[in-house]
Amino acid sequence: MGLTQEKAAGDWHRATAQETAHSESTKIGRVLAMLRSGRSLNRFEAERIGEHALNSTIAVLRAEGYAIIDRWEEVPTRFGRRARVKRYSYAGVRHA
Repeated sequence: MGLTQEKAAGDWHRATAQETAHSESTKIGRVLAMLRSGRSLNRFEAERIGEHALNSTIAVLRAEGYAIIDRWEEVPTRFGRRARVKRYSYAGVRHA
C-alpha cells in the first residue's frame, strides 16, 4: 500500500470514527472493552478473546482517535525461549 493509500485509509477511519460504535460481539469491540476497563493486552493474551492480529486492530483504533500506548516486553515461549512483544493499554483519551 502506497503512502497516499495509507493516508486515505487513515482519513476514512478518522472520518467515520464519530459514527463507529464497536459492539462487544466483535473482536475490535472486545479489544476496546478490555483496554477501556483498565486491562492491558499483548498478542498472546488477545488470542484468548479471538483476536489474531492485535497490532492491526490497534492501528484501526488509533486511526479512529483512541489514544493507545504500547511498550515492549519479553514473554516466555513454549520452547523455553523468550519472545519480544508489545503490550497495549488505553490512555483514557479519545481524539476526534
